[in-house]
Amino acid sequence: MSEAIKLEPASVVDVWHEVYPHLEDIQEKWPELNNWAITEVHSKLLDGEAVLYYVPEDGFAVCAPEYDDVAGEMVLFIWIAYSFGGRGAGMIQKYLPSFIEIAGELGFGGVSTVSLHPALEKLMPLQYCRYKVRVDEEA
Repeated sequence: MSEAIKLEPASVVDVWHEVYPHLEDIQEKWPELNNWAITEVHSKLLDGEAVLYYVPEDGFAVCAPEYDDVAGEMVLFIWIAYSFGGRGAGMIQKYLPSFIEIAGELGFGGVSTVSLHPALEKLMPLQYCRYKVRVDEEA
């Protein structure tokens, strides 16, 4: 596995003005993935139900703990990811080792996400309509 770049949770208050327009962009460009409202994302971040990882030069990800019914374990769910500069799944591609490390630190069994981006097929096996990689697997 490539070396994990340390990701730290971002302050929603400090970077929301940077994230908000991109959430609008996601909702406009990929309506088929819109099972969330921007106000819901903001509320979950403020309430601590989700965590924002913001990297000014790369993008951001909103992650939340989720129970995987099939595997019977908690996973770190990458709920929303956005890469600046039109690099598609770049945020997940570059930081997947970091997300795996975070999941392991939390005692979770893996990382999962839902995406239409084909680049994820090379990074995370498709399992039950979700891409998932276990904490103990190579990324």
